[in-house]
Parts: sequence; structure tokens; C-alpha cells
Amino acid sequence: MPNNCTLLVNNQIYGGWKEITVERGIEQMSGGFSLKVTEHWPDQVEDHPIKPGDQCVVKIDDEPVVTGYVDRVHAGYDANQTWFNIDGRDKTADLVDSSAIHNSGQWRSGTVKQIATDLCMPFGIAVVIGQRGARKATEPVHSFSLEDGETVQDALTRLLRMKALMMWTDGSGRLIIDLPGRVMALTALTEGENILSAELQLDETHQFAEYIIKGQGRHGKHDIRGSAKDNTVKRYRPLILLAEDQTQDPAERAKYEVTVRRGKADRANIRVQSWRQGGDMGPLWIPGLRVVVNSSHIHKNAAEMIIASLTYSKNENEGTVCSLNVANPDAFDTIAQNPKPKHKGRKSKGKRKRKGRRGRKRRQPIDEDF
Repeated sequence: MPNNCTLLVNNQIYGGWKEITVERGIEQMSGGFSLKVTEHWPDQVEDHPIKPGDQCVVKIDDEPVVTGYVDRVHAGYDANQTWFNIDGRDKTADLVDSSAIHNSGQWRSGTVKQIATDLCMPFGIAVVIGQRGARKATEPVHSFSLEDGETVQDALTRLLRMKALMMWTDGSGRLIIDLPGRVMALTALTEGENILSAELQLDETHQFAEYIIKGQGRHGKHDIRGSAKDNTVKRYRPLILLAEDQTQDPAERAKYEVTVRRGKADRANIRVQSWRQGGDMGPLWIPGLRVVVNSSHIHKNAAEMIIASLTYSKNENEGTVCSLNVANPDAFDTIAQNPKPKHKGRKSKGKRKRKGRRGRKRRQPIDEDF
């Protein structure tokens, strides 16, 4: 029978859950789950063997969707029934909660892959670099230092922002560093067919009329400037941001902010019956899939959107439902793939003085980083 959720703890399988909530997404480092079972009142509260801190795997039809640890256990009773609730998260939740510690706390010319691996290794968490993010994840970062008291998630967020990469977990407890793919769902979301309900979410809270980026020069000062305007924001709303890395082109970073923030302002929450595409017959709905949305209440014409996050849920009132939070794919755009101009210091200045007519070539991208 499809849509069967089980919890594996200490090599023992627990099923029969009456209420189920499992959350996953490509904008969150860790997924989470909440499972609940209720029974008619026996003579006493059963002593359940599941404890906080236990390693666990939540599976849907034998496919892992959360691999991590039990966070909380709730057991109780009243005159009519007993209940037993389990809450937990992926292994990567430890990266969300725990402080970032590593030797001197500084890397010079380290790569995203190396730095992420160094920070995740003490937690026993594997780092997987996806195909779309492979080139940027293996480029050197001039310098990266941990800040006092920041969590691993905070440190990695700063690091990945330098290269316009993202991170999420894959349901097996691994940290994925990549960009969302272009795999299409097998099933479209169509009004009057498989959509139970839909809600358009337009939010310009994080949009601004102009983005001013101050980039780092040779001496670490933010004395290089670039800007871009978002013409969809009609009133005066400027935002100044500091570039995280010397290799960032401020103008390109400003254009990136316009595109990504505009994309994130265009979302919808769509609920469908079953956790699987095509009713109960297809593969699971998963974060990162592209899906065609045919709903005049969401967009006038059919639009391709991306699943940013989702929630598998089950209860007596609604049955088995999947809530899909879909976004404009532009929300996960990236800075242009071409390498950015590099400041080569005295050597470059010397060349420009000797060959002034060729000085403009100094602005052209080059292949190596440093």
C-alpha cells in the first residue's frame, strides 16, 4: 500500500502512526518530522523504548525522507486514550544548532568543498557536491574566517553566498551543496483536477528599488561600487550590501539581488491528495522539482515553477495530503557563470602603464582565480 510512513529506531520499525507531518525543502539545511499515535485507554501508559537522542530514519514506502535523531518524546494519557508523539530532525540539524569550531578558524585559498567538509566532519555528516555547483565549489576562496559564536549553518551560509550556491539535505542525512536542477515533475498541478486548494503568495517585503553593492578592493576596503534597480518597486527603497569576497563583481551581484528577490516574491502554496505524483502511482513529490502549474488563480497562463519546500501530512480529517510551496525559478538564479575580473595589484598596474592602449583588457575575465 503506497504512502506508508514508518520510523526505524534501534533496528526496530514503528508504524501505525495516526498523525504524520514531514517537512523538507531546498531552502532549509534540515528537514523535520512529527509522528503521533493514539490508542484507547489501556490499564497503564506503555513504556515506549524510543528516547531523545536516538538515531532514526523516517521512511515513506522504504524511501528515506529524514535521517537523523529524535529530538522530543511526548507520552501521556487522559480518561479516554493514551498518546505517544515523536519529533525529530535530520542529522544536519546539528549544523543548525551547534557552533562552528575548526583549528585556527581560518582558511586561505580553501574551496567551498574543503571548508564545508572540515566543518561537517566532526558531526559525521558527509558533504556531497552536486553537478551544477561543482565548478564553483572547487574554486578557491581568497580568505574565509569563522566569526565568534556563529553556528555551522551561519558560517556555511556566508561561505556559499560568496559563490551563489545553496545547501540542503537529501533525506539520507547528507549535506548537499549545489544549485536546484531542471528535472521536471511527471505530473502537472492543474486546477479542477489534482489541486485541492491553492493560495497565491505575493510578498515584496524583501524587495528594494535599488541595490547598492560595495565590493572589496586590494586593501580590504569596500571602495568598489556597483548598483542595479528593480523597476517593479515604485517607491524609494534603497539597500546597501557589502560583497563577501574580493572576486565578486559588485554590478553582477546587484543584478543577482534584483533577480533573486523578485523571484522569491512570487510564490504559491498548493495542496494535493497523496504524497506521490499522479495520485498514488508515481514517484514522491520532492523539493527541487520543476512543475507546470495550470491555475488561473495563481497565474493567468500555465507557468513552470519549482518546489521550494513541501510537507507530507496525514490525519483523520484530511487523509494523506502533500502541501507544495512552489516558487518562481528565478528565485534560485545565480550570478553569471563567467569568472569575474580580478585585481592583480602592482603587476597589472605596471602593464597598464607600459601598454596604455591595451589597458582595457584588464577588465576581461580570466580563467584562474588567484
